[in-house]
Amino acid sequence: MTLFRKSKSKGDLQQEFQTTVRFLDDSEPIQLSFTKETTGQFVLDKVCETLNLLEKDYFGLRYVDAEKQRHWLDPTKTVYRQLKGVSPCVLCFRVKFYPAEPMKLHEEITRYYLFLQLRRDLHHGRLLCSPQDANLLAAYIIQSEVGDYHPEDHPAGYVAEFKMLPNQTALQEQQIHELHKTLAGQVPAEAEANFLKKAASLDTYGVDPHKVKDQKGNQMYLGVTHQGIMTFHGSRRTQIYKWTQIKKLAFEGKTFIAHVNVNEDVEGSHSKKKHQPIGYKCITVAACKYLWKCAVEQQFFFTLQTSFNSPKVRSGGSLFSRGSKFRFSGRCQNEAYSASEDIKRKEPDFQRTCSLPNFARKSDSKIHMRNSANISEENAVDVPNSVKPSATPGTSLPGVTETPVVEEEMTQLRTRVEESIIPGALKINGAVPMISVMPPDSPPAEEDDMVQPYNPNVTTYEDDDIVTVPQKSLEEQLKDLEIEAEEKQENHVQPVAEPKSQAVKPLAPSKRGCSCCKVFAFTFFSLFLTFALCACVVMFSNVDHPIMNEARARLPFLEPTRDFILHKFEDIKKKL
Repeated sequence: MTLFRKSKSKGDLQQEFQTTVRFLDDSEPIQLSFTKETTGQFVLDKVCETLNLLEKDYFGLRYVDAEKQRHWLDPTKTVYRQLKGVSPCVLCFRVKFYPAEPMKLHEEITRYYLFLQLRRDLHHGRLLCSPQDANLLAAYIIQSEVGDYHPEDHPAGYVAEFKMLPNQTALQEQQIHELHKTLAGQVPAEAEANFLKKAASLDTYGVDPHKVKDQKGNQMYLGVTHQGIMTFHGSRRTQIYKWTQIKKLAFEGKTFIAHVNVNEDVEGSHSKKKHQPIGYKCITVAACKYLWKCAVEQQFFFTLQTSFNSPKVRSGGSLFSRGSKFRFSGRCQNEAYSASEDIKRKEPDFQRTCSLPNFARKSDSKIHMRNSANISEENAVDVPNSVKPSATPGTSLPGVTETPVVEEEMTQLRTRVEESIIPGALKINGAVPMISVMPPDSPPAEEDDMVQPYNPNVTTYEDDDIVTVPQKSLEEQLKDLEIEAEEKQENHVQPVAEPKSQAVKPLAPSKRGCSCCKVFAFTFFSLFLTFALCACVVMFSNVDHPIMNEARARLPFLEPTRDFILHKFEDIKKKL
């Protein structure tokens, strides 16, 4: 095998590449260097070290390949192998495992990054809930960012600049404004803790949605959470398979299969568990493999008591494929909770970033805001400040009584909102409709009119994970390194011919198929030549066998060739 394998020089292994790492608060990205031997765990440790984060078991780095398929960076494999062919070369720091009990996180800085992830989920439509819960979560976000409500600091329409909810309406902003007034006195850590408690109680907490089709071809979503795998069909959460019910996860091509135990009634009073495989069809094979890996990893993280000797799973194999194998790495949730209790350091100081710097806190605030004195001037992608402040009709300030003119403006506002809202909203388990606003004096709508499909990614995965600024891929960085090396050699004049670079240029992905064909053709030709030579030797030997004698009789034209070879052999023998 070593005959066709190129050896890697030390200089080739030490070549450095660059990747951009984005953060949850959309602050300034950082550039990290890595070599061909750098593992994903090393890069994740570097990122957590930059953030001063010790409880790093819940986080991961995610990237999007050329086919727009998302992947989690595998900590056990090299970064070069995973990012080869990925352009732009960008990693996104995200929450990978949403803890079942967020308040068990030991440090406030860890809870803050979980808060930022859930704020992003709320904005992108993945954290779905009733309008009342959505408004309360939005009020907690504003309280955490700008502090207590002050009429002189927060003019009418200030809530409109915070884009926290999908399809946010003017009436919702008015309700969020009223809720913000009631949260006076809550410091950022307290507002964020209340946000986490409320978000963790929702059915869609920590849902990682995957678009699939059921056996009838109906479009639906699978959500993988700490509880198990849940299905969203149309506008409702139709089923949940808890991890204790799921015995095996597998995939075959585009089909994701969950083997679950379901209760079956026998003779009315007794129940019997029935093993049943349930399949869902994904869009692509890559999407199905990604779903399988996510589900297996989530199941191990939340169900294992210890990660020591974690099982290795394999699936997707067929006649022409070995399939995929996966082994859980890192600590499980039980071990992560125990490790958090052993943290003895003083609570680290960190800067909370404000998405709207024009609403920064007043320095002479009566309430001491820990870890909120320094507010970054970076604008967050989740909460753009492109919306200009506009006076919201009907917004009343303290001490100001409403007049008939204000009541008339409120009536006009209700009319405009009613005309602008698309009828329909999501229901979870048949509960309250999702972010649908109906005027109080309007007749009740039909149930079918109050429903809209579960559509998590209001902004696409690419908008969530990829920056629009062009970034170089690993192949482009390799070309730049080669050009730079050639320029250095040209500038350095030597009396003798310059030796060729010993660094081995890796094969580009587009040339791998051609190289494999060449190796196969060369191997086939060598085997054929060896076989033909052996056949000739046996034919020209003195072996007395009926088969050989019959072959010599049927192939008389080979005798001149035999005489010629023997003659040449005798001549060479005499000369020696």
